[in-house]
Amino acid sequence: MIRDKRPALEQVTSGLKIAGILVVVCASLLVLLSFLPIYRIEAWAWHWRHGNNVQAGDVTVPVPSEWLVHRSDTGMTHEILLLNTAGGKAFWGTITISVEQPPRKITLTDFASFQQRSMGNLGIKVTTTRQLEIAGLTGLCLDGETMMIGRTLRNISCRLGSNLSIQYVGSSLKAPSFYLILDGIAKPSKG
Repeated sequence: MIRDKRPALEQVTSGLKIAGILVVVCASLLVLLSFLPIYRIEAWAWHWRHGNNVQAGDVTVPVPSEWLVHRSDTGMTHEILLLNTAGGKAFWGTITISVEQPPRKITLTDFASFQQRSMGNLGIKVTTTRQLEIAGLTGLCLDGETMMIGRTLRNISCRLGSNLSIQYVGSSLKAPSFYLILDGIAKPSKG
């Protein structure tokens, strides 16, 4: 090891300058990282690994490239959460797909009645009820909205068949994308 022949005060001053430069570089990196679209990158990586579909029970659900996918199992329910990563706060939206095993014996009329009460209790005004036939499954969607923090928030709750529930919560601007995803649901091809 080579001994530094500079006086101690000069060595300390030099060390403080290096430490100051390191602090500035680290702070700059933290600021830059806060502007990176981390969820967008995560969504891109998910689509690169898994493609543009996700399996939910007996059906395949299309996932547009700007949506990030998270999966979880809670007891007898398999949940898939889709998060919109494009457009910022004005286009915020989440889609929750729940597959219940074993299927519950619930009629669409009972589902509609229960959901209307639940949504009403949350201050969500149901504006539209839609009958669906998707991938051979009959279903029903209740489309409602409420105001939250000065913005109109859409809440769309759908039931397909006996074990598939799909719910959208988010910006009214992203709701049409939810209906496009619903229309793209298909039974997986055999073979």
